[in-house]
Amino acid sequence: MAAASASSLLAPPAAGAAASTASQCSSGALFPTSVPSLRAYPRLLLAFRRPAVAAVADPQGAVLEEEQEPAPAPAQYDDDDYDDGYDGGRGPAFTPPTRPRTGKAALPLKRDRTRSKRFLEIQKLRESKKEYDVPTAITLMKQMASARFVESAEAHFRMNLDPKYNDQQLRATVNLPKGTGQSVKIAVLTQGEKIDQARAAGADIVGGDDLIDQIKGGFMEFDKLIASPDMMPKVASLGKILGPRGLMPNPKAGTVSPNIAQAIEEFKKGKVEYRVDKTGIAHIPFGKVDFPEEDLVSNFMAVVRSIERNKPSGAKGIYWKTAYLCSSMGPSIKLNIKEMLDYGSESSD
Repeated sequence: MAAASASSLLAPPAAGAAASTASQCSSGALFPTSVPSLRAYPRLLLAFRRPAVAAVADPQGAVLEEEQEPAPAPAQYDDDDYDDGYDGGRGPAFTPPTRPRTGKAALPLKRDRTRSKRFLEIQKLRESKKEYDVPTAITLMKQMASARFVESAEAHFRMNLDPKYNDQQLRATVNLPKGTGQSVKIAVLTQGEKIDQARAAGADIVGGDDLIDQIKGGFMEFDKLIASPDMMPKVASLGKILGPRGLMPNPKAGTVSPNIAQAIEEFKKGKVEYRVDKTGIAHIPFGKVDFPEEDLVSNFMAVVRSIERNKPSGAKGIYWKTAYLCSSMGPSIKLNIKEMLDYGSESSD
């Protein structure tokens, strides 16, 4: 009896049953009212899982998916006849209205927005992209020095040098013929009879081992440190202290000399040490803005001749890139390099 019932479930439905199923589907019912088991209708189970798809019954009793009609093609428009002003994409971004900028915020250069009113006024005296000759630049620099103290006159040269190579390092000294305009406090490391010679030459601080111990303890109240050659083995222990401050005695800088009296006299009169930084720029003060123009020109050309004379052996191509003059608190003035070098050769002759 069980076998008979199983076979009746697996057998296809009769013609009358198929007709009734079709009538039910046409009336809107997807499933027959009396189904012995869903196992006998696997396609009907599939339709039950996807109710969104319309289904119809075939004469065999299976449920088939109804084929959907293709969607109509969109209407074609001619671009010449129809233009809605849309070029594609997501359209223009919305820009909220902003208030018009006033005061320093309206300046075109971002660096000028943080300048003082004094600086913004005095920089109008020069043209930012114009190249000046040396006498005109000196005169203009004196006019723009309007701080409440006596400013220093500075020269800044960008050289075609890469100081990471030994043959492209520039470090030397120059004697300014008209002085620096500032007092220099000099300390001397020496021993024996040279201590009395250093004091007679005008050294502010003189000592030997006792001065080395004071420097190790933090004493730094001097601008230049001069040492005799016999003291250099002891001075080597001060490298980590004096090196970062630029005070380490060096023969190239003229701060290691057997003639202590002459070295002191040169630095007191206006001897200046210079070197290029890691970007290849030399920053050199050459006097005060209250000097006469002739004295400033004389000091400046002494600096130019010294840099030209100490040209490193590894320098290739164009040696001078740019040259600028400025006061301590004033804007920079660009120089014409060709005229600067020609002026230096004329003044030396």
